[in-house]
Amino acid sequence: MATILPLLAAFLLDWSDPADLVRDLAHESIVVRERAAAELHRRGEDFRPFLMEAAEAAAEPETQARLNGVLRSLDAEARIRRFGGLHRVCGFASQLRSDRWYGSGPFRFTLEIMNVGTKDQLFPGIGSWDAEMPDQDLRATGSEAKIVVRKFIGSGGFRRSSWRSPDGVRTPVWLRPGECARYEYVLDAKTLPPGDYQVTVEYQAHDLIPDADERLRTNMVRLTVPR
Repeated sequence: MATILPLLAAFLLDWSDPADLVRDLAHESIVVRERAAAELHRRGEDFRPFLMEAAEAAAEPETQARLNGVLRSLDAEARIRRFGGLHRVCGFASQLRSDRWYGSGPFRFTLEIMNVGTKDQLFPGIGSWDAEMPDQDLRATGSEAKIVVRKFIGSGGFRRSSWRSPDGVRTPVWLRPGECARYEYVLDAKTLPPGDYQVTVEYQAHDLIPDADERLRTNMVRLTVPR
């Protein structure tokens, strides 16, 4: 009976007022405290200003810690929604951006890898890159990430080959939900004939991330090299 009563209390409480939820973060029953925190998280976007004020004013350390935890979770979920990343592998998503889409000088690409899961995760990192480039000889492969530059040349499809940048140091990084690891790749447009290109990045997740069975692929970025 002593175990059942806190469970009943958690289900019977009237939490129409967010102040009641904050109050019950300090309830004597851990079941009630955890359900109050979960309910605050569920309603949190509607009460964000109130939660921020309550966290600053909280006298109980556990109440303040739970409120800050709810706010961190809400912030992470908002970043994940904004990030997008339609292709996801084992709780990671990726986005590719370029500093510009037109020009004859170098293009600077930024690859962002975000933890879109619900718990902290270790991202293996990138130490070196492969690049599949049109009309260039194959030199080497085997890096953690590969940038793919494609140019349509008619019914024959795409011609692609690869080169490898000098090996760097691959440093794994712990990412909380909603946090990103960022990497840059500079593409020298002088190596490309004039034309329109499509650029993507593939991360070798299936070799580096436990339980991953496919590569992590980014969105496509277009660029134009003028005549």
